[in-house]
Amino acid sequence: MNDPVWHAEATNSFPALSIGDRFNHRGLGDVAWYTHPQSGQCFRIKDIEHIFWTIEGSHIGHKLMVALELGNIED
Repeated sequence: MNDPVWHAEATNSFPALSIGDRFNHRGLGDVAWYTHPQSGQCFRIKDIEHIFWTIEGSHIGHKLMVALELGNIED
């Protein structure tokens, strides 16, 4: 699935995300776009894509697309 399902805005920077990082899904309870991990499973970041665009006379926009995969905690 490639549909955007969640967004966040902040006045300061988020910590860096890296491929392979474990992604904690528990804060996304209202967005049921995924099958909950079973015991011994977790989400990991599979890919990261940065998208930039210019809004004339205003600012440069930035979107971060994060692809997740479900796998074993030990992997």
